[in-house]
Amino acid sequence: MGFIMQLIAAGIGEYQKKKAQRLKEEAQKKRETTRVEHWITPKVETYQEVGEWLSAPHLLIAGATGSGKSVLIKLLIHDIIAQAPFDAQMILIDPKRVELVQYKDLPHVKDYASEPDEIISSIDYAIDIMEWRYKRMQAAGQRETKDGHLYVIIDEYADLMLTNRKQTESKILRLAQLGRAAHVHLIVATQRTTADIINGAIKVNIDHRFALHCPTARDSRNIIEQKGAETLPMYGQAIYYSPRGLKMYNIPMVEDAEMDRLIDWWSRQDGTDHNEITANWSEDDNETTASWAD
Repeated sequence: MGFIMQLIAAGIGEYQKKKAQRLKEEAQKKRETTRVEHWITPKVETYQEVGEWLSAPHLLIAGATGSGKSVLIKLLIHDIIAQAPFDAQMILIDPKRVELVQYKDLPHVKDYASEPDEIISSIDYAIDIMEWRYKRMQAAGQRETKDGHLYVIIDEYADLMLTNRKQTESKILRLAQLGRAAHVHLIVATQRTTADIINGAIKVNIDHRFALHCPTARDSRNIIEQKGAETLPMYGQAIYYSPRGLKMYNIPMVEDAEMDRLIDWWSRQDGTDHNEITANWSEDDNETTASWAD
């Protein structure tokens, strides 16, 4: 009798385990289907949303270490440097000294900074450009500049806040508050997703935000105003928060060979009138032809 009771107990235990696993999977599936409305995974060549992201006033990219922030920044830069330097330029802030350095010699890059003093000077430079554009707009009676877009890309915002907050935070907020009409855009990335870094002042002025995988539901709420990003895979997916609502994306990866090809092509255009050049990439022969007008 004791042996039979053991078998019955084992069977009940196995059933309860399977039931618990099934309930867990059903709950996860429900979260996946109700958390956001859209799941978009087109190829990078037809990824039209990239242009929409770059047309946002400013972008915040936040997620845990290894969640894919560098992949997303690379995707955005790929789209920027596929345009003529007349239409899209960058100021690169690279406290880690390794993430953005490969782009610093491109004709699109107005300034690159990695040292603390250089970083402050670069941010001041962006403010000078913004204010100069506002003066031109005022003189011409315009509400928005006709100049091309300038992207101030900060690879690790938390580093600035932890080491040089007093001298940089107010300047970055000024760009966030006034940059839109002058076509000066911030793209701010951080792996610190806590409220001391992504604070209320930043969120008020940057209302387009990517949340990649983050440690806790509290971190997710701090980025996108609700939980959900803590359940994302460790790498490659993001929830995009904007005034239109939420969308989930699989972030396409630009291959190193493709990025190297684009960088190499631009590096060989010394002395060219960049205002009249457009790169027309051929997948078949890996060559670039030109014929842009400004």
